[in-house]
Amino acid sequence: MLKIILFISGGLLPVLGISLLPSMIHAYVNKTTDYANSLLFLFLSSILISYLIRKYISPARQLNTIQGFGAVGLSWILLSLFGTFPYIFSNINLSYVDILFETISGLTTTGSSVITNVESVDKSLLIWRSTTQWLGGMGIIVLTITVLPLIGSGGINLFKAESPGPSADRLTPKFKDTAKLLWIVYISLTIIETVLLFVSGLTLFDSFNHSLTTLSTGGFSTFNSSVSNFSQQSKAIINVFMYLAGISFILLLRTFRSRSLKDFYKSTEFKFYTSIVITSSAIFFVKTYSISTGIGEAINSAFFTSLALITTTGFTNLNYEDWNINYRTYILGLMFLGGMAGSTAGGIKTIRVIALLKSVRNEIRKIFYPNAIFKIRMSKSILPEKMIESVQTFFILYVAIFVMGTFALSISINTFGNAISFEGVLSAVASAMNNIGPGLAEIGPVENYYFLDNTSKVILSILMVIGRLEIFPIAILLYKKTWKS
Repeated sequence: MLKIILFISGGLLPVLGISLLPSMIHAYVNKTTDYANSLLFLFLSSILISYLIRKYISPARQLNTIQGFGAVGLSWILLSLFGTFPYIFSNINLSYVDILFETISGLTTTGSSVITNVESVDKSLLIWRSTTQWLGGMGIIVLTITVLPLIGSGGINLFKAESPGPSADRLTPKFKDTAKLLWIVYISLTIIETVLLFVSGLTLFDSFNHSLTTLSTGGFSTFNSSVSNFSQQSKAIINVFMYLAGISFILLLRTFRSRSLKDFYKSTEFKFYTSIVITSSAIFFVKTYSISTGIGEAINSAFFTSLALITTTGFTNLNYEDWNINYRTYILGLMFLGGMAGSTAGGIKTIRVIALLKSVRNEIRKIFYPNAIFKIRMSKSILPEKMIESVQTFFILYVAIFVMGTFALSISINTFGNAISFEGVLSAVASAMNNIGPGLAEIGPVENYYFLDNTSKVILSILMVIGRLEIFPIAILLYKKTWKS
């Protein structure tokens, strides 16, 4: 197992090394030579270590499902440790626990931050901070499969473990080709958004960073006020791309290739996702209309708040912490939903929510028709029983981890830190597990995680990884058979 992990990590290191280039180039251009040289050293080291690993370590070419899940779980932990080096080299005034928290928050596209004054941070580091979210959005493992011939056909098992959602889909006979197509769509949308934001009035630096963190549904910003002070045009552009980021990239790619919207109309999950966005926006409009200068701004703000929560992007447009308890309760519920399976969004995912709702409906039906056999259909296709069982198991584990996480965080905060409200604790765990970023009360949309004690930050960091990898890759590491396989 350790051989496999090392081999996969050897494949991931060049990808991470190359991802340092935008920050490195920016540092050299702006004459912060010491930082640029440190990044160059890290880049060359990652290439060298990768070469040595791949030259001397070569496990079996076939990767089974258990090994895939276990390798992904540990690889993400190792990647998080690697991601801390650019922060350390920058001499930023943060402890290592804070740096690790910020890095994991980036790679898991959570967007929770411990940096109290983002605008004072070196811009080269901010590029790396945004890049971690962009890489984590589509998945570093998936990226690696597109550029390196990892374990042959076993690559699909890495994708199953890393990609969000209950099933892994592909458009071509070879998964590697599907992954490349997905990344082409991802990169293309990022470039398009960067151009549009630049045209709307943002600087190229801010446009680039916010495009990285929008398509990844991460939510890191280069401003202390997030996107609150952006023009309505810029916010509308971000709205469009948050919405697209919450849609399955497989579905987007199918639609692009067929040049027809029929796949959208056929998708039960897409229609459910869109209806939730519209319904939530209508609910928020009642509030935003009363605090906006016009109906256009109110609609824009309503959709922005709705999409930032449902897609788990976490950008801050307005302080919904000032809203009454009814709105805040609804907001807490939206934190759990998430976008479509196969999107970069976090959360439970709409396909699981639909499957669970239909399972409940079928159980009620069986009371009236005990001898009938009911099947769950999604987009006119019958969902396999194994998938339904997987969804139910995921939900049980999710609830159990959420309860234990809330309990652990409450004990930690009351023992080692300053006590916060139950609403704050509950939303912190929900935010971490669903990779959202801001929560409620003391960690609301205009607040920060800096004041938490180190133990609480470690607990939240673990919950971020569990949420991003959707439990199983981490849970399987606790299973003895994983290490024997």
